[in-house]
Amino acid sequence: MKLKITMHYAFSFFISALFLVLVNIFFMQSYVYQNEELYYYDSEPYFEDIFNNINFTESSLIEVSSDLEKLLKEKDIGFQVLDERLEEVLQMNSPSQVISKSYTAETLIKIYNSKLTTAFIKEIKTVRDSYTVILFMNPDHINRKVYTYDERAVNAAYNPLWLIGMNVVLLLMVSYMYTYSISRPIHRINAGIIKLSKGDYNLESPSKNIYQNVEVAMNTLAHQLETAQQERILSELSREEWISNLSHDIKTPLTSMMGYGELLGDPEDELSDEEIIKYKDIILEKGHYIEKLLEDLNLATRLKHGQLPLKLETIELISEVKSLLIDILNDSSHENEVAFTYTTSPVYLKLDIRLFKRVIVNLVSNAFVHNAEPVSVQVHINGDDSTFVTMTIEDAGEGINEDELENIFTRYYRGTHTSTKTEGTGLGLAIAKDIIQAHKGYIKAERSNKGGLKIIIKLKRDNL
Repeated sequence: MKLKITMHYAFSFFISALFLVLVNIFFMQSYVYQNEELYYYDSEPYFEDIFNNINFTESSLIEVSSDLEKLLKEKDIGFQVLDERLEEVLQMNSPSQVISKSYTAETLIKIYNSKLTTAFIKEIKTVRDSYTVILFMNPDHINRKVYTYDERAVNAAYNPLWLIGMNVVLLLMVSYMYTYSISRPIHRINAGIIKLSKGDYNLESPSKNIYQNVEVAMNTLAHQLETAQQERILSELSREEWISNLSHDIKTPLTSMMGYGELLGDPEDELSDEEIIKYKDIILEKGHYIEKLLEDLNLATRLKHGQLPLKLETIELISEVKSLLIDILNDSSHENEVAFTYTTSPVYLKLDIRLFKRVIVNLVSNAFVHNAEPVSVQVHINGDDSTFVTMTIEDAGEGINEDELENIFTRYYRGTHTSTKTEGTGLGLAIAKDIIQAHKGYIKAERSNKGGLKIIIKLKRDNL
């Protein structure tokens, strides 16, 4: 795969660069080097302008138009007229560092090749005489370079086959170095994606290259996928354990209900009124227990998918919690203690009171169920903060280890910190968390200084 990626980029780069090279060679050969118009300058119009403003008389005198000097300055040119002996007859606006009063054939050639001016020479014949006119032009505008070269050597140097061959070799070298640096990190990324698709999350450390951010993002993704997979495995194990426990919790009371139902319906077994009432109460108790399990399951599912709209109302938190704790203690058959304290009263919040009571019941009942009797529970409300109302529920029970703290709000999770058989769905704390979050609040668990578990709830005041 690495070789395939390298060859792909190398071939693409090579074809693109070769196309550009061929276009440039074709352009240079067919236009730049062969188009003579690029290197030809027509000076004839300037000679015509000069001739139109001078007059050669029959007495060999030269008359100059009054507009000629102005014309020469506008066009930045000068001229010199020589007689048959190549001696000066007239000059205007000519460069002083170049011109001479008399010339030879050799000096005329030197002026023609000079870099100080660009000279053009033309012969004019009149009826009686013959004159040579030298036209001087500014080399910054019109330039001339004279080359003397061997035609065969130049043709060999500009041989298209040799140029193409040389450029192909250079392109092969450059394309290899370029594509190697580009394809190597791409190969690493490609290999990493393949490993991720196979469930292998051990990727190489990101290297310093132009794709470093991509490799860092892939490693982050690999870590997230690995974490998600581990959480999924734990969730599946918890779900399987929950299903097993739920099946057992439902099967046990169902067995009792069926047994007592058979006793009540057995015509051969005459039961006393006290026994009938006792069996009936047991059947109802077991039925209520199963009903509560199903209600918890239904509530957890609806909260998870956001299908339970809140019915908010303004309540006075202190009095509601106090009344609820009294009801919990009155309904409990266990010898447990609940202490309730607060920093200020009254405290008003907008809550779904029915769901919020469910939170308190679940958290306090959790402390009762998961600890040996008797257990003391401390409920405290801090209403001094102007932004949040903080509620803590902590017990002086056996406590839990750090690993369980991370999973305590996970659905279907049941703690293992007690040897006491725990009945229930394993959804109580998860339901409490979902309800608090539905109120846009915050809940967390930590170890209590009393030795047990401490639940901290924060509710915003800005929902009033």
